Amino acid sequence: MKKIYIVAQIFVVALVFSACEKEDELILPRVASPVLLVTEDGTDNVMAYFYELDKSGILNQSVGIDTIPVAGLSIDVFAAGVALGNFETGTDGAISIDFTDTKPNEYAGEYKGIAFRIFK
Repeated sequence: MKKIYIVAQIFVVALVFSACEKEDELILPRVASPVLLVTEDGTDNVMAYFYELDKSGILNQSVGIDTIPVAGLSIDVFAAGVALGNFETGTDGAISIDFTDTKPNEYAGEYKGIAFRIFK
């Protein structure tokens, strides 16, 4: 009886490992966002700041990674899948979004030829 139990276990393990397929590529390629988004939430307003990361000093402990505000960036803002409008960042890389019911949670745009969509 013990031999049948062991054979059944081996069969199940072999079946599980033979059913797996290695997938070489993702269906949709993943590309890192070209911008960093930082938000400050208010009761009826959200401030969204967009930055580009300057990694030139990444190996220098005293410099590190720096953030540079992205001015003039066109951003489409959505709340629960509904478009709230198109906004353009100022010189400080910020946009101010006023809302009544649903807080904005999706930001989309294009920077340096790379399209991005950020969910917050």
